[in-house]
Amino acid sequence: MDEILQKIASDLLLPLDFVRHTVMHAPTRVKRFTIPKRTGGSREIIQPSIALKPILSWLDSELLTSLPVHPIATAFRPGQSILNNATAHSSSRYSVRVDISAFFPSIRQEDIKQVLLSCRDLLPGWASEPAGLALVSNVCFDRYGTLPIGYSTSPAIANAVMFQIDTRLAEIILKVADFGNAVLTRYADDFVFSTNTVGACNKFVTAISEVFAATRSPKFCINAAKTRFMSRAGGSTLVTGLRVNNLGNVVVHADYRDHVRLLLKLYKVGSLRVDEVPKLVGHLAYIQHVDPALFTKLSFKFFREIERIRGGHSPSLT
Repeated sequence: MDEILQKIASDLLLPLDFVRHTVMHAPTRVKRFTIPKRTGGSREIIQPSIALKPILSWLDSELLTSLPVHPIATAFRPGQSILNNATAHSSSRYSVRVDISAFFPSIRQEDIKQVLLSCRDLLPGWASEPAGLALVSNVCFDRYGTLPIGYSTSPAIANAVMFQIDTRLAEIILKVADFGNAVLTRYADDFVFSTNTVGACNKFVTAISEVFAATRSPKFCINAAKTRFMSRAGGSTLVTGLRVNNLGNVVVHADYRDHVRLLLKLYKVGSLRVDEVPKLVGHLAYIQHVDPALFTKLSFKFFREIERIRGGHSPSLT
C-alpha cells in the first residue's frame, strides 16, 4: 500500500508518515453524533477526522468520480436537485414512493470492492489491486464495515453500488404493456415510480421487491411502512418533500408555505428571534429555487421585509 500512500502524500503535499498514520487509524478517529429525523427518531452521523478529510477528497476526485452512475439517480450529482427529481414525475397521474431501510449502513465494504473489480477498465490500476481495495475499505467505511452517513465519499459510493439495481429496474419498466410510459428516479434511498397506467404502481412494488431479493450485493430491504401510493388528482403526490399538484405544477408543501409566511409576519412586527433570521434567509432561497411563483407572491406582500432580511438586496420578481 506504500506506493499508493506515497502518491497521496505527494499530491496533497503531506508527509508520508502523516498519511500512513491517518489511514491506519481512519475507522476509529471519528466523531459520532445524532440528529433528529423529520419523521421521528434519530439518525447517527459519523464525522471523519480533520486529517482524513483531504484524503477522502483525493479518493473522490481520483477514483470515485470515475465510477458509473445510472441516469435515474438524481441525488449527489452536479446539476441535479430535488426539483429535478420532482419535475420528472409532474406529468404522471399515479406514482409510488419506495424507501430502502437503513440505506447507507446496508452498504458494506464487500459491495464497493465488487464494484471496483468490475469497473477496473475505467479506473487507475491501483484501484483493483489488493492494496487499493484495502485502502478504500479502511478509509471510506466505519469500524463495523458499513458506509457512514457524514463522509464526503459516501454519496458517490452509494450511487456506484446502486448502479446495477438502478439499471435492472430501468430495464424492467420499459415493458409498456405492464407499466405504461413510466418514469423512475432514485434520490438516495427513495425510489419514485410514476405512470398514467392504472395498476402499474403495484406491479412496480412487486418488481423492486423481486430485484432486491435476487440481488446478493448489496443486500437491501424495503421499508414497507414508508411505501406511499400517490395520486396527482388527489393532491397526494409528494416527491422529495415537494408536492405535484393536480395541474402538474411542482410546489412546496402547504405546511411549509404557511410556516414561512408566519416567520415573515413575525419578522415584520419585530417578534422573530434573531437566531431565526438566518434560517428564514435559507427558507426564502429554497422557495425561490423550487417554487418561484410562491416566492413572487411572498415578495409582493413582504417586499421590504425580504429586502432587509437579504441585507438590502431587493428580491427579484421575475
